[in-house]
Amino acid sequence: MAGRGRKMWTRTALCAAALATPLAVSGCQSTTNAAGAGGSGGAAAAQAGASSGASSSSSAAAPSSASTSSAPSTSAPSALNATGGTGLTVSEGGSKLLMNGTSVDFGTQVHDPAWSPDGTRLAFIDGGGNLVVANADGSGRTEAAHNPGGQTWSHPTWQTTQADSADNLPPRNNIFFASTAGGATLWEVSTDAHDAQPKQLSLGGYPGQGNTPPSKTANDWPSGGGRYGGAVYEHENGSSSDVYIRDDYLRQQGGLAIKNASEPDYVLVGSSATHEGTPEVVFVRQVGAHKHVFVESIQTSTGGSAAAARDLTPHATTDCTEPAISPDGKTVAFSTSSGVVSVAADGTGNPAFVTHAPGFVAFRPAS
Repeated sequence: MAGRGRKMWTRTALCAAALATPLAVSGCQSTTNAAGAGGSGGAAAAQAGASSGASSSSSAAAPSSASTSSAPSTSAPSALNATGGTGLTVSEGGSKLLMNGTSVDFGTQVHDPAWSPDGTRLAFIDGGGNLVVANADGSGRTEAAHNPGGQTWSHPTWQTTQADSADNLPPRNNIFFASTAGGATLWEVSTDAHDAQPKQLSLGGYPGQGNTPPSKTANDWPSGGGRYGGAVYEHENGSSSDVYIRDDYLRQQGGLAIKNASEPDYVLVGSSATHEGTPEVVFVRQVGAHKHVFVESIQTSTGGSAAAARDLTPHATTDCTEPAISPDGKTVAFSTSSGVVSVAADGTGNPAFVTHAPGFVAFRPAS
């Protein structure tokens, strides 16, 4: 479990670095922000990072008393909110989620937000460390599962599929999430749960890979996508992290997908009634002194890479972390100490600021 706590509080360290020295961000993000204001991004970003240094995009640990009360927000909103018309939503650690050029108050801290496939509901970890589901306007907030204390929950993701009569597979309506319990494990509850008891997510291996199932521990950062119930997650192997895939369509089989990779986000691009779609994963990999953001296509039938990984931040001079990829696979956004950045997934065009403060990014599908 080495490194779990360090990863969950990376945001605080990045903001502290922004306070100490305004970082150069060429190659990781543009000097022109998405709202069209140029030149002043560096100093403004450092100021914005300083104001949000007390918050983290990753989930707060549950208090030992297991109280459901949320601490008041200490993060100041970014002066820039270029989410309008992009589908991007950004959590800066407080109760308000930046989206569609404005902000929506969810009445409690919003950590690690994840949208349902139809874009109507949001799953997140609240200020008490509990798993919560709410409507897109912040109403109807329900505690899907209560954190018993002594563990940290993080990174919920949706698994929503229709029944498949041809293969006699039932519909699935679940939320996966990570917990520090039991040495970093993955769990699930129903999407309509209320104060439910989560159950540990099963992980099986692909045939032909030694018949050794993936480890049930040292796992984090699940991300689901597509019509077949697939998901990827990060597995810490001791010296580094790898990305594994889990495919419910193949009866919970899975295996190693991308070596030396962490913080994955997963979409299935171009799926239809006759086409399974292309699995695309955006992830973080250490390159030299900094963390870079990569995109890679993977295979779901046997695991493994289907194409070479593409570095979207080849000239990064600061860490680029917590990436998200749009449902159509065309846009990637990620966080830096100077703000949230958006870039084309094919590497063309210029990166642009979305906010001038670090934040956790999620794409909201069109409802």
